[in-house]
Amino acid sequence: MEAGRHQARRTVSTVVLHDPLDPPEITRDAIVLGVAVATDEDLADLVRSAGEARAAALIVREPLAVGREVAAIAERRDVSVFSLVRGASWVQVATLLSGALNLGPDGPDHGSGDSGRDLFTLADSLSALLGAPVTIEDRSSRVVAFSADQVGTDEPRRLTILGLQVPEEYSAHQRTQGVFPLIYGSERPIFLAEPAPGTLPRIAMRIQAGDEVLGSIWAVSPEPFDAEREQGMIEAAQVVALAMLRARVSADAAQRLAESLGSQLLAGGSGAREAAQQLDFASSPACVVTLGPLVDDDEIRTVADTQRAAAALRMHLRSVYPRAITVPLGGLVHAVVPLRSADERTLTAVQQTAAEFVGRLDTSTEFCAGIGGIVADVRDLAASRRDAEATLRVLRARPDGERRAARSTEVQVEALMLRIRDSLAADGIELGGPLVALRAYDEAHGSELVATLTAWLERFGDVSAAARDVHVHKNTFRYRLERVEAIASIDLRDPDTRFGLMLQLRVGAGARPA
Repeated sequence: MEAGRHQARRTVSTVVLHDPLDPPEITRDAIVLGVAVATDEDLADLVRSAGEARAAALIVREPLAVGREVAAIAERRDVSVFSLVRGASWVQVATLLSGALNLGPDGPDHGSGDSGRDLFTLADSLSALLGAPVTIEDRSSRVVAFSADQVGTDEPRRLTILGLQVPEEYSAHQRTQGVFPLIYGSERPIFLAEPAPGTLPRIAMRIQAGDEVLGSIWAVSPEPFDAEREQGMIEAAQVVALAMLRARVSADAAQRLAESLGSQLLAGGSGAREAAQQLDFASSPACVVTLGPLVDDDEIRTVADTQRAAAALRMHLRSVYPRAITVPLGGLVHAVVPLRSADERTLTAVQQTAAEFVGRLDTSTEFCAGIGGIVADVRDLAASRRDAEATLRVLRARPDGERRAARSTEVQVEALMLRIRDSLAADGIELGGPLVALRAYDEAHGSELVATLTAWLERFGDVSAAARDVHVHKNTFRYRLERVEAIASIDLRDPDTRFGLMLQLRVGAGARPA
């Protein structure tokens, strides 16, 4: 702590991001982040304002020194002043504080309204100020806001706005030409006569909060701005930086709240009913969709792809099921999908949506999805989750790996076999009997008696079809069947024997660990 009193017992209400050009309302017991405080005079004014509002604390970036005047004001006004080390991210600090305080989506943005909408309003205002169409992008060239005008622009801007992302061919060219280091390293707007082949000239300005570059502002203009418009763009970038910080912190807090409620839903019981009431679908039937990697491993690539898949699934479901909640949990992604009805056609539609998503997902890791049954009461969602996870496990266990989305009712037998296998393993029971003898004989003599028996059972005793499956003559196949009965001491005419053999083969099947 740099100044003020130690206030260990003081309650904190919210986190406020301070914008010197458009000062927000500082509420009582708030923690104020002085993102753009650069001088001793600015610091003294902010400490004074925080004290008058009865704020709890103020955080400023090093190496801004706390002088005697500031220390005296902080002591008198009961404001604790802290310093943030250089290199630390304001976004990380704001998110960490919001998480520690368990703030909802309105916490960090108290008094600021909808931050996402604010960014679009800023883009329109900046466009009017500069007399040029404007887009605001993050460091991944993803569009976070844009001005409404399109007059005098080009096809690349149209494509960028439609996809909310700069097309790869343009952003790749800019990366290879070193455009971004040029923009991010400059304190003033940069004029680019041809940012990429086939584009009109643009002026770009970095968006920076403290030492952290958040993105850039792009304005379509045939020539560099004059001094007045250039200064306007510089000042606007500071305002946009604060708005982007607020939007990101608000989104993080809202998502944390949604995931917390989603976890309650997945657990079922009375807690699920309470969570569903907060999410406004307490009376709706619902089901669980569980998404996971086709191959279960802990590789960093798989973990990262699963996180990306969770974000993509959240966006995908939003267009079809706006109230759906997506929750990453235990290396899987669970989605609770509220539905209008509980009929078969509705569940088929959910399956089609999941299959479409898995088919279009652009990650190096392959994914599959299990769909649990529909429950009329959200308190029973734990059962739908169990069904969805069991279905996902069946898809993972299939050796072909071709089918990527299925409903629990479609794989009930396979799911039951996996449960029996788990139960036997948990009890330390090893299956014996005819199959053990046949496998031992195959290993000792290089024969294929187990394959012969399997083909015959799967073809319901049709020797001709089974012989074709294992690529032998039907007379050879009959001879092998006789050897199966003799070596295993069994009578294949007995239905109980056939059922026991099929069950044992199913329980022991699975080319991939489930």
